[in-house]
Amino acid sequence: MSRGRDAASRGGAGAPEEGPARARPARGRPSAPPPASTASPRARPARPPWDFGYAPVPTAAGDDDGCPLDIVVALRCAAAPGDVVAALSARWSAVEVERVIERPPIFWLRVRSPDGGRRAEVAAALSAAALPVRYVASARRPSAAVAPRFDAAAGAAARPDGWTVRGASFEEDPVTPGRWFLRDEEGGIGVDRRRCGSGAGMRLGVIDDDAWAADELGLDREVLVMLEHPPRSQAHGSFMVAWAVGSRRPGGFRGVAPDASPRLYLIPKPGSCVLALPVAIIQAVSDGADVVVCAAYVEGSTTPMLDDALEFAARLGRRGRGCPVVFPTGREASSPPASLHASFSLGFGEPASDPRVFCVGPGARGEGWFLWRDRRGRSRPFANRGPAVRWLAPGDDLTCPLPPASGAAPESGAAPASGAAPASGASGAAPESGAAPASGASGAAPESGAAPTSGAAPLAERLCHAESSGASALAAGVLLLVLSRNPALRLPELDALVLRTLAPVPPAAPASAEPIADPWDIFPDGRDRDGHNAKHGYGRIDAGRACLAAGDPVALALVLIGEDRAARAWHDARAAGSLARGLYSRRLARWAVRALLADPSLCHGVCALARHARLTAGDDARRRAHGAGIVLRQLSVLVRGLAASRQAPPAPPRVRGEVAALLDDLERSATDAAAVQAVESRFGELADAVFADAAERGARQGAA
Repeated sequence: MSRGRDAASRGGAGAPEEGPARARPARGRPSAPPPASTASPRARPARPPWDFGYAPVPTAAGDDDGCPLDIVVALRCAAAPGDVVAALSARWSAVEVERVIERPPIFWLRVRSPDGGRRAEVAAALSAAALPVRYVASARRPSAAVAPRFDAAAGAAARPDGWTVRGASFEEDPVTPGRWFLRDEEGGIGVDRRRCGSGAGMRLGVIDDDAWAADELGLDREVLVMLEHPPRSQAHGSFMVAWAVGSRRPGGFRGVAPDASPRLYLIPKPGSCVLALPVAIIQAVSDGADVVVCAAYVEGSTTPMLDDALEFAARLGRRGRGCPVVFPTGREASSPPASLHASFSLGFGEPASDPRVFCVGPGARGEGWFLWRDRRGRSRPFANRGPAVRWLAPGDDLTCPLPPASGAAPESGAAPASGAAPASGASGAAPESGAAPASGASGAAPESGAAPTSGAAPLAERLCHAESSGASALAAGVLLLVLSRNPALRLPELDALVLRTLAPVPPAAPASAEPIADPWDIFPDGRDRDGHNAKHGYGRIDAGRACLAAGDPVALALVLIGEDRAARAWHDARAAGSLARGLYSRRLARWAVRALLADPSLCHGVCALARHARLTAGDDARRRAHGAGIVLRQLSVLVRGLAASRQAPPAPPRVRGEVAALLDDLERSATDAAAVQAVESRFGELADAVFADAAERGARQGAA
């Protein structure tokens, strides 16, 4: 988004942010503030560590109540359009009624008439005709009104409808400079194919308003929402699918979850209607999407219908477990009144700020928030900040996932790789959600000197700015990987799991970002007590940690105490069919993860056991110092707590039976000295194997 960008460049470190205008400077003194890179730090006013210029660009259009009717009528049950026409025709002429959604508990009709009228009058006329009205809202203008609650029990949970899934491909990811975002280093998301998988069996719904080169993606289906023809002028939607999943041509790009099955839901360009976005969300969730991501420009489209759609996704999506919906922070620059500084603020009334949405910001290659270099070499922001930001995901120069078109690729409006300023009016290689894309912009601008792609790809690797749009696509891919490891996770459990496995991000800009064009651009410079920062959210999403923790309670505990290497060793021991695999089934493991996420005391107990194993690995003297049978006792208490926990989700019958049998075995072992010794010995062997480095250190100390 180019709106307000010049405002960011006008301000310096000594310029006021808000309040009354400064007094005119004395004659002979410069009237402009000094450049940010040369201003003294004392020129910056003191501010709380959480504060920044929190003033979003106004996006809401004025209300059209009283204008010619173009409204959405939400009913509590199905009604024939003819009944609505009959109820309104006495007051309005040429009434047209179109059925939009009829999917319990959502029943929407779109009503049009050339005559003006108030929505309250429409609702009264329908109620007088005994039609069960929930609300009446504009189909063209946003509204902060909250939709009346619907009865979720009246609707069936969403299940896949003809959406074919893919099997595992077992291909290796190419190792190239532009695919840094998949790696654990340089601020990547840490995808570990051996332990994260490839997203096989998962379904991704991508909502966008354009998709040039969609035939490269291997889509399960392309769905038009309130459109007659698919728009093909820009590659934004295709980029989102490709970064999250990949393309399906031989030697093509492999995304974060390359074996997930994508569908693309295309909606109209912004400005024509606010109804298409909620319809697309409900459509994707009803079709059986496991994750939905929307990175199109949707600012200024909050409505009661969007409230219905997000509630539908959270309560009925993914077989009733809840379907995660991902939005980017976007990029809206404004200069508030009496300020020379751009605010880059996510409005609290925008769709991405809804608490049911996972709002994702872009991270830099290396560390911190994604900043781009202007033509003078100064760093500037590329995303909004705000209280609703959840996570950070890579948004710096990523490999362009689609090939250029034959002949001349449509590059106008594409953002170059770092080192040059974006073209005015364009928001990125994949046009950023914070901007209405310029017509004709499509793909990525190649970076000169980019390293060639390894493997079968014949073209040189091209890099492009992903910004918060691409970051949201990567985050959606990570959620697909996590859910493929534990499909039983409910939406709050998925949220808690990702939150507890995030990589922390320092709130201050790294030294590599200097010089900063305007220090106000990188506020706030501190974290809240819960770890949140308006730029970074709670931290950077980490696929490796989240996938390890999703499928096994011991791996979850090891990740939570910071022992990622031990968690990988435990995962591998379970996968190899050793003693660790026979301890409990995968079914029990997945349910136990959910139980630990729900029950803090139980989670603490398992983490304490993991810490005990770490402290005693390779040290028999330490084990003996705690007394014979103490590990068996702790295990018995933990399994008993697992069986009796009131916070844990209800266990399926087979899981309940396995927990009861395990508890019986532990209690019987406690009465037999030989069995006690066997349990203690096996626990020590597993601790030595998982904490191999600690065991080796203990052996060296014992020899000394």
